[in-house]
Amino acid sequence: MFPLCMYGEECTSKQLPDSTLELSGNWFNQLSQCNFRINDPRIKYPRFVNFCRTVYNWGDTTFNRYDSAYVIGTGQNWKLYANSYNWHQSYAFIFHDQPVILHSKINSDLGISLNFMAVSIGYTWNVNRLITGKRDQRRIFNFSFTCALFSAEITSWNTYGDTKLTKFGNYKNVDGSNPDIPIDNMNHKAFNLNAYYFFNHNKYSQAAAYNFSKYQLKSAGSWILGINYGRHTIAMDFEHLPPSMTDDIPDFASKYDFSYTDYTILGGYGYSHVLPHNWLYNVTILPSVGYKRTEMTNTDVKKDNDFNNTISLNYQGKMSMTYNHRSLFVSATIRLDGNCYFDESYTFFNTRCSASAIVGVRF
Repeated sequence: MFPLCMYGEECTSKQLPDSTLELSGNWFNQLSQCNFRINDPRIKYPRFVNFCRTVYNWGDTTFNRYDSAYVIGTGQNWKLYANSYNWHQSYAFIFHDQPVILHSKINSDLGISLNFMAVSIGYTWNVNRLITGKRDQRRIFNFSFTCALFSAEITSWNTYGDTKLTKFGNYKNVDGSNPDIPIDNMNHKAFNLNAYYFFNHNKYSQAAAYNFSKYQLKSAGSWILGINYGRHTIAMDFEHLPPSMTDDIPDFASKYDFSYTDYTILGGYGYSHVLPHNWLYNVTILPSVGYKRTEMTNTDVKKDNDFNNTISLNYQGKMSMTYNHRSLFVSATIRLDGNCYFDESYTFFNTRCSASAIVGVRF
């Protein structure tokens, strides 16, 4: 019986290496001759490499087991894809019942990645810099691992500038419009770690919707439970705003530094709906609740930092639409992350919205 290649379609003999041929060269050359099928019995692995293969097979069997009526593997270890990643951040600061709202511009990155099983290498271009010539200051790091039982992801970023003040209390321009003032000294540093478990892991595959390493054959969903650690530091500089604006909000300072650390339990639900013609739609909602350690520094007031321990209420949601055609895959993904910061005299929200378009091929 040939392995399944695409939604129950069997591979032809031309797609598989001839198991009767002798392999030549060292173990890596032999692996290449077998199209990187690591369990081909003809490959003569060194002892340590064979140990690593055995550990991988144990992990794959233990943590990556599915009901084949619902989820199957793609039968291919390599992926090459291009990714257009676009993101936007917003900040809402309510001070004495007066809203102060800021938005970043839409930032665009274009990347290309080559993946072999769980190993990936890639490069990303800053599209805004290529088009405008401005040296935007931002650094982004993403790492994720997904198997049948659980998923883990690490995200960190550091952005500076490129933010505009779009609402400041009741202030209006002469023509009655809201302000649109650049805040060049805005700095946001963040680190997030999420890890969560899929209860219906035999029938539901998150990897089919977001990693393209599985095929979801039948619609299925799963309750999700996990943990989150997050650390955010946000510095705002309103020093150059005219007094005609700041006088409308009592005690408003020229600079603020917000820092908060979250330790939360996240839980929610993910559902993948299999559509005709090899389309797959997924939606995942993950609110979280836990403990938040906050700190706010007002540089206009000479006092110790204002620490506060409070309940953390955050949210994460994502949605994807994926199309598979043999070795080709195309996907569009939208994700929204939000954090809330509460205090006796002010409330602070920050959200990050991103959209990705991916085109790739497996081989």
